[in-house]
Amino acid sequence: MLNTNSINVVNAAKFSQGFTRPLYDSYCFSNIPETIMYLLTGEGRSALPPGALASLPQRYNKVILFFVDAFGWRFFERYANKYALLKLFLEQGIVSKLTSQFPSTTAAHVTCIHTGLNVGQSGIYEWNYYEPLVDEMISPLLFAYAGDKTRDTLKRAKVPAEAYFPRQTLYSTLQARGVASYVFQSAAFTPSTPSNVFFKGASVFPYKQVSDALAQLSHLLQAQNTSPAYYFLYFDTIDLVGHIHGPNSKEFEQMVNTFFTTVERSLFALLQGKRGDTLFLMTADHGQVEVDGSQTVYLNQHIPGIEGYLRTNRHGRPLVPAGSAR
Repeated sequence: MLNTNSINVVNAAKFSQGFTRPLYDSYCFSNIPETIMYLLTGEGRSALPPGALASLPQRYNKVILFFVDAFGWRFFERYANKYALLKLFLEQGIVSKLTSQFPSTTAAHVTCIHTGLNVGQSGIYEWNYYEPLVDEMISPLLFAYAGDKTRDTLKRAKVPAEAYFPRQTLYSTLQARGVASYVFQSAAFTPSTPSNVFFKGASVFPYKQVSDALAQLSHLLQAQNTSPAYYFLYFDTIDLVGHIHGPNSKEFEQMVNTFFTTVERSLFALLQGKRGDTLFLMTADHGQVEVDGSQTVYLNQHIPGIEGYLRTNRHGRPLVPAGSAR
């Protein structure tokens, strides 16, 4: 079922010509963790509006969440009639439109989904930002100084990783309530300094191919274990390919196809047999838009000497604006 109320509410949050106000009090990504907590433990409330679950049960023994980076609403609309899994959401489940947080960055949303904190609470809001602890621009998810080509260069500052990131995790909170958590994430960046903080309280399964993660997930789901559990899978490659080739490229199309056909082949039949006690969720942090590199505006070319107007750190280095090239 398509949750038309969510579409109307989100569309009503648009302003100016191309902006949408984040709906932190209703249909927003930031409300997913609290809702998962409620569904597994019965504590608190569903932070997402009632329409997000509609007539579905309010308690589950197992919850599975797939976080598909960059697979935003425009791509759901593009592929909804192509893949059986997306059709299943529409025919037997509920599809709701959510707002991203602001900024709509992976850093903000990855932090949120692991900690339960929205971007204003966590302070991790961009791919690059100024960090007073070291008086430098940093890339938090790389645990590196902004612009560095390797990870973990922040270790040189001798400041504990826990000082940069929120210490609470959704997994520890669930663990304290008797719910086991399992995290599946690419071995390309797992383990890492940030993940060692974010994943406290969870069992972690790094994977080289998403098919490996799905096989392990299937094995866990088929085990005769009646204890409540939460399964989280993060897939980053659609986002990666989109950044390199663009969201309208054949490479993007191929990666979307690889992901959904693999999920359908590995997990579809198993999920069909888990009705009643297992909830399957899928979400994204943002979408992507096409860009034309020839239209890039280089401020230092348009405003010679602009660096003289920028704040500097104690070493005299300009603190360039936070964010990323967009």
